[in-house]
Amino acid sequence: MIIRFKFSRRGPVRYLGHLDMMRYFQKVVMKAGVSARYSEGFHPHQLMSFAYPLGVGMETDGDYMDLEMEDGNDPETVMDELNAVMNEGVKISAAVALKDNAENAMAAVSAATYELIIDCGAPEEGRKVIKAAVSEMLASDTIMAETKKSSKNIRPGIFALDIEPEENVNDQIKISMFLSSGSKLNVRPADLFDTLLTMPSVAGSGLSFRLSLLRRLEIFGLTEDGRNVPLDHADVL
Repeated sequence: MIIRFKFSRRGPVRYLGHLDMMRYFQKVVMKAGVSARYSEGFHPHQLMSFAYPLGVGMETDGDYMDLEMEDGNDPETVMDELNAVMNEGVKISAAVALKDNAENAMAAVSAATYELIIDCGAPEEGRKVIKAAVSEMLASDTIMAETKKSSKNIRPGIFALDIEPEENVNDQIKISMFLSSGSKLNVRPADLFDTLLTMPSVAGSGLSFRLSLLRRLEIFGLTEDGRNVPLDHADVL
């Protein structure tokens, strides 16, 4: 059986790279003594996979890991056993068993939600500038984002982009993003932020904006009828 675990990662552990997180979970599984399944061969390893690797420095409230277990394990019991040996900053919040024909977490990814916290020396004016830039972005059919290898139009992958009300974030600017993810069109929030800074309202403002924190809130999979639902939703298990 395969169990899908939803976990969060906050605080200093956000500076661990993806391979470090994999090794961390492998050690947690061994320390907890749960009955995970291993590959065959000279160097057996746990049959474990992650939905969508996090960038270094990014927090998450909704990431997913699939772990193949011996049949008969109760998902919530395994979750409690793993949480009991977790370090501070990492916690599993849900565990569900997958159906036999379910896609693995990485293959199932279709979208993700994020929040960005932005610092600006003049937050009141800066919020107006960023709000205008978001409006410019959403009004356009083409938004070209520069990556290390190429340039691509990310506008079709921006499903929602919102500015948090001022009273909720004090002197910082918070942007909520719902973006396409996965193999078809993957929109990275950091690329979107960099592109936002090139919009005319920002470029001509004379203000300086700095990305203070980037957090992934949830990862989604696509249902048969085209809906984006969380990866622990019954329709994608």
